[in-house]
Amino acid sequence: MTAGAVSHATERSPVLDGVRAMSILAVLWTHLFPFRLMGVPLNESLGMLGMALFFILSGYLITIQLLKQPTVTSFVARRLLRVVPAAWLCLTVVWLWQPVALETALANLFFYANLPPQRLTPPVDHFWSLCLEVQFYMLSAVLLWLRPRAVWWLFPALLAVMTGLRLNFQVTASSITWFRADDLLAGACMALVMNSRHWPAVRAQLSRRGVIPLTLALLLASCILLHGWVNPLTYLRPYFAAAFVGALMCQAGHPLSHWLGGTRLAYIASISYALYVWHLPLAATWLGSGDVWIKYLKRPLLLLVVFGIAHVSTFYVEQRFNELAKRVGARRGQRLKEV
Repeated sequence: MTAGAVSHATERSPVLDGVRAMSILAVLWTHLFPFRLMGVPLNESLGMLGMALFFILSGYLITIQLLKQPTVTSFVARRLLRVVPAAWLCLTVVWLWQPVALETALANLFFYANLPPQRLTPPVDHFWSLCLEVQFYMLSAVLLWLRPRAVWWLFPALLAVMTGLRLNFQVTASSITWFRADDLLAGACMALVMNSRHWPAVRAQLSRRGVIPLTLALLLASCILLHGWVNPLTYLRPYFAAAFVGALMCQAGHPLSHWLGGTRLAYIASISYALYVWHLPLAATWLGSGDVWIKYLKRPLLLLVVFGIAHVSTFYVEQRFNELAKRVGARRGQRLKEV
């Protein structure tokens, strides 16, 4: 491990906010608008791109936190209070309107609804990704508690195993943990590389001219999902996504990196979680009803409401719980110092 690598990897890069914003915008477009290229439907492909970028960022940022070795209490509090309150609030609102069986409620409340037998129900079936996130948090917390340095070999090993599983079963897209956590693990491995002695050599390659458009092209190609056709590049999607994000971080002066680091995208990134949580439940209301023409005429109003609720949820609900998590971590750290 080198000091320079650690310093670089722990810095907050503005481009990451831009990538997060683009990931949520891709998901919103996937679910709310038709996307066709020369008559070929590509909504699933766009959604795959958005979620791949989101998971890469999440795996990267969580692993950066693990490498700092915070207290388990602080780590768990910050992760769960970041995700759980808004998710539970949304589930409560939806279930008051559309009740579900107890088994389904428990599976969603405790974030295992994506595991077989899956209990994902509209309009909150997109919570499969939150299940995956929380499961990764719990794995990380266990490692932090038992053996923090295990991340250096366990995350790369799990990534290789999951790539092998997808190849063996020819799974190109899935919401089941062992067929989808490879994106998270690729982001985690990116953080490990940036904190290793190999980083200067890897950074030199990612900083070369033409790497950003090349990795972006490979990522886009790997996200193409067409029924009846197995895209072999999809098995390498996590690696292409990690290389693309890594190249953006290495080339801050690149036009694409500069654009992604803009303030408008930073705001969208700040409310991205709430946008993700609320967009499908709101689309299942009157705002998303009607025949094709009526439905799409309502889309501007739907988006206005989605962004409005996301703003309120982020700055008046999530922010308060985030501040609580910081206080919990600070109190725990103070107690350890006193001991």
